[in-house]
Amino acid sequence: MPFLELHNLKTHFPVTSGLLFKKEIDRVRAVDGVTLSLQKGEILGLVGESGCGKSTLSRTVMQLIAATEGDVVLEGKNLAELPAREIRRHRINFQMIFQDPYASLNPRMTVFSALAEAVRRRHDLKGAPLEAHVSGLMRTVGLDPAFMKKYPHEFSGGQRQRIAIARALAPEPKLILADEPVSALDVSIQSQILNLLLKLRRELDLTMIFISHDLAVVKYVADRIAVMFQGKIVELGPAEELFDNPQHEYTRKLLAAIPRITAE
Repeated sequence: MPFLELHNLKTHFPVTSGLLFKKEIDRVRAVDGVTLSLQKGEILGLVGESGCGKSTLSRTVMQLIAATEGDVVLEGKNLAELPAREIRRHRINFQMIFQDPYASLNPRMTVFSALAEAVRRRHDLKGAPLEAHVSGLMRTVGLDPAFMKKYPHEFSGGQRQRIAIARALAPEPKLILADEPVSALDVSIQSQILNLLLKLRRELDLTMIFISHDLAVVKYVADRIAVMFQGKIVELGPAEELFDNPQHEYTRKLLAAIPRITAE
């Protein structure tokens, strides 16, 4: 049985007119009938241009946005049918890494406070055991635990993203949704974060949806790639196969847009 299944998932936003008596005149079909599945331990790359619905799809899977129609089935449980209280209880099993680590971290909380808050969602720890657990998380993502009492603004962009990754790992989730996690970083730092995510996948047996507009980045980390266009999945297949033999015209355009260095 697949670890995660999406069945005919739709997320539509109404377009209304009128001030007092609003009338729906159209719909923005951000996600429009997505069906796909992930196996345990797999990284699925989700790629497409800005506005194609990638981020809306990830937020719908996270149940941060309610689906208009369809199912999100995680380990046999349909999240789309659960009440809000049950969703909050299950959310420790699926966490998100956002594009901008500075915006996703509370500037008034130290690294220790941010990570400890997430750890306590899974474990009833206090004092020295909690500090030891947070120290272990920081080492896991390549940070010195001596910095845990610092605030987000005291770190570089790459270090902040490592903190955001540690926070996503803190409640020991089974599924990670990484929404453009390296697009705000310098190229040299991007490779470090990508290698860290691959290392964590191996060591923690994580299942991941990796979202990006950059096919070259997605190819580096993903087992399979899903290409999204206007709210739909237009092509899905193994990463190497999709690069070697793209079937959809939109996929070919994305591949053609990858920068290449050629000799004059």
